[in-house]
Amino acid sequence: MATQWTAGTTSGQVLTAATLNTIGAAWVDYTPTLTQGVTVTKTISIARYCQIQKTIFVSLFVSATSAGTLGASVEIGLPIAAKYSGAMTGSGFIYDASTNTMYNVLPYTVSASVVSAFYQTGSNWGSSPNLALANTDQIRFNFTYEAA
Repeated sequence: MATQWTAGTTSGQVLTAATLNTIGAAWVDYTPTLTQGVTVTKTISIARYCQIQKTIFVSLFVSATSAGTLGASVEIGLPIAAKYSGAMTGSGFIYDASTNTMYNVLPYTVSASVVSAFYQTGSNWGSSPNLALANTDQIRFNFTYEAA
């Protein structure tokens, strides 16, 4: 069983706002990698995370400025190493600007260092559907995972 957060208080003690503010940290910017067979250059609109104990919350919005590789999975670097791979962790979409198509995906950790996009076909986006990122395509994820 996980350890209960007590904030160092005892039974009957008043729990102040100052004590509650120690539960977590402020959101922090980070620079994620973006690959799809090759490194894809990008514009980062949002890449932020916060950590509460071992739980990492990530909000991400990047736009590709170069092309990926057809048939390869899109992978995005994590700010802090993940404990598990294969954990379904959030929600998101990949927007194909050239066809004005939005693909709803499920971000999941594929290793300790990257998250990928699980698509409704049961494969990673990029493999199925067999597509490559292109200039102005967007990736927007919000996800949570356990730090190593």
